Amino acid sequence: MIDKKKSLIFALFLVIIIVTMTLARRGHFYEVSLFKSGDGWGYDILKKNKAYIHQPYMPAVEGQVPFKDKRSAKKTGKLVVKKIRNHKLPAVTLEEIEAIIGN
Repeated sequence: MIDKKKSLIFALFLVIIIVTMTLARRGHFYEVSLFKSGDGWGYDILKKNKAYIHQPYMPAVEGQVPFKDKRSAKKTGKLVVKKIRNHKLPAVTLEEIEAIIGN
């Protein structure tokens, strides 16, 4: 009787772990990939390892100006992924860019 209870508790615990892991991974198939763009950096948003958004220049900035460093490109890419996961448009404003690059 005790062995059946232990087995049932273990099976229930295993199901809870599997469900939790599945839900935790849900929506996490986006990632940021950085690349050299001219004299600076750009980013791709990958969805299931395929290019979903290709951004060689800073969005919302007039002209074709790449990011000056990897950190800024990565931080902007992460912001875009966060917006996508929150079911928002992936558009980035000039104010958001200025906050990221420190101007």
